[in-house]
Amino acid sequence: MIDRAEGPPIFHLSFPVDDLDEAVAFYVDLGGVPGRRQAGWADVALFGAQLTLQEVPADVLRPMPRSRHFGATLPWAQWERLVGRLGGFIEAPHVDNPGTEREQGKAMIADPSGNLVELKAYRQPAAVLGALAAR
Repeated sequence: MIDRAEGPPIFHLSFPVDDLDEAVAFYVDLGGVPGRRQAGWADVALFGAQLTLQEVPADVLRPMPRSRHFGATLPWAQWERLVGRLGGFIEAPHVDNPGTEREQGKAMIADPSGNLVELKAYRQPAAVLGALAAR
C-alpha cells in the first residue's frame, strides 16, 4: 500500500526520440524541468511525471498510432493558456460536450520525434475523474 504521508508516487514514462537536444527543448517549452542527463538519455519533470527521453531513433514509430499517446489533464485556465501559445496541432484545441458536467477541452501535439501528447481539461473534473480529481 502507498503511504501518502511519505509523498505521492511519481509516474515515470520512458520513450524513444530521434534527437535528444531537440526533445528536451520541446518538453521544457511545454513547462518541463530538465533533470538528469547522460549520453543517450535525459529526464524531464513534466506535469508531475518523470519523462525519460531515450535517444534511440531506430525505436521511434513512424507514423505514431493515435492510440499510443500520453498526456496530462490540466486545470481549465492552465489548459487555455498552454494551447493558446502552442501551434502545430495534430488535433486542434476544441471543446467536447459543452455546457454539460462532462465538458472537456482537448488538443493533441507531437514532439519532434512524432510522439503524441494529449492536453486535456475538464470544467468539472470530479464529474469525470471521480476520486482522481481530489488528488
